[in-house]
Amino acid sequence: MDLLKGRIRPLYFKYLSAAFGGAPISSICGIVDMAMLGQYQGPQGTAAMAVISPIWNIIYSLGLLMGIGGSVLLSTLRGESEDNLKKSNEYFTAAVIGVSILAMLTWIALIFFDRELLLLFGAEESLMPLARCYVLPVKFGVPLFLFSQLLSAFLRNDANPGLATRAVLCGGIFNVFGDYILVFVLDLGILGAGMATCLGCLLTVCVMLTHFLKPQCTLRFVRPARLLHKLGRIALTGFSTFFIDVAMAS
Repeated sequence: MDLLKGRIRPLYFKYLSAAFGGAPISSICGIVDMAMLGQYQGPQGTAAMAVISPIWNIIYSLGLLMGIGGSVLLSTLRGESEDNLKKSNEYFTAAVIGVSILAMLTWIALIFFDRELLLLFGAEESLMPLARCYVLPVKFGVPLFLFSQLLSAFLRNDANPGLATRAVLCGGIFNVFGDYILVFVLDLGILGAGMATCLGCLLTVCVMLTHFLKPQCTLRFVRPARLLHKLGRIALTGFSTFFIDVAMAS
């Protein structure tokens, strides 16, 4: 990607189409989840999803914190000089380490404090069994949701926005059809909706990981110098995106 000598128009539309292609599917998946559970579980199913929604926002926001922050710093360094390839990959490695730590902390919070979190976001005793049933499979897939946001950001900054979009579309489409099959056909109800969401995210991550098999991939794991300093810079850079996304949970 050469912004000084390359053709800006096709480059612009390449990234614009990728952004528009991936954004709607996330909203569609949320609507489909609510609609199907509303049909299967009744009003309580829809209410349970409304309680769970803020938890989703926080999980995805933590992935964006490391993904956006790290990928912006990576691109900045590469834009300054072609000799910064190794240094930029230190931020990629640091972001992966950072999101792994956040995933572990989120994992522990959901496993041991799921009830308290659901109460915090307004779950009443009548909704608690349904909400916890949905969260049960999500507990096993928490790292996937954070890594999907991380990889999506880095793939777009490693000149492969199309793959990031295709990955999100694959996972989203699977989630839609998986919802129907698991909720209605297999009669799993809200548990099936949680399983479909996790399996869809797993598919998304698997598709994104194929980027590392391509010869044009420039993302590499290198030992980062001053890891804590880099994590601080990543968090600071990605904080605005993180804060905006978390605000949507309120």
